[in-house]
Amino acid sequence: MTIMRSRSPVLHCLGAVVALAALLLATDRASADIRNLNPRHDRIEIEPKLNLAYLFGGPYGGNGWGPGVRLSIPVMSPGFVKTINDSVAISFGLDLVRYSGNYGNWWYWCNRDPRDCPGWYYGYDAAFWTVQIPVTMQWNFWFNERWSAFGEPGFTFRQSFYPDYPWCAPPNWDPRFGGCYTNRSQLHFTFYVGGRFHFSDSVALTMRIGHPIDFSLGVSFFL
Repeated sequence: MTIMRSRSPVLHCLGAVVALAALLLATDRASADIRNLNPRHDRIEIEPKLNLAYLFGGPYGGNGWGPGVRLSIPVMSPGFVKTINDSVAISFGLDLVRYSGNYGNWWYWCNRDPRDCPGWYYGYDAAFWTVQIPVTMQWNFWFNERWSAFGEPGFTFRQSFYPDYPWCAPPNWDPRFGGCYTNRSQLHFTFYVGGRFHFSDSVALTMRIGHPIDFSLGVSFFL
């Protein structure tokens, strides 16, 4: 198992959470409501969602998409800041993502020689599936009855499943370069920021941006 880190997506996410907080706090109403410690936020959140990996790129398998689900269990309300309306939950997920296989950094993966990656030359379909299991701490900020935001640091376990590619055998692939797209397990540092638009006390539209899955759009149900 390998642990993957990337600075650029994390910096993008930190900038996004600052911008989101500034936008929501810009109104007097949001500023007033977030200082109201009631009601407590102690309901379980279930969020079916669609994942889209098209923003940051990197060594994760090119562009990707697929379904997913999140289960967030509240553990603290109010949260770390006792003077505002915040809460803390532990969030677990399951994501199925199909990647195109067109690595943005193919120069590295192909040992700096494009002849070692004949799939690019012959037009083969290099797509593959992954199963990803994120576990994060979700820090929520409840601005008013319509808007809330959150940040999620944690880790994601990713298992990649590669098919039997036709170019992964001699003479197309030189075994001296090691395995050709072998199934592998990875542990990724994870950080997401997101926001919710609440249709009611029980249903919200949830958007999330971060790393390693770039973007997701889902519907949250509070039980």
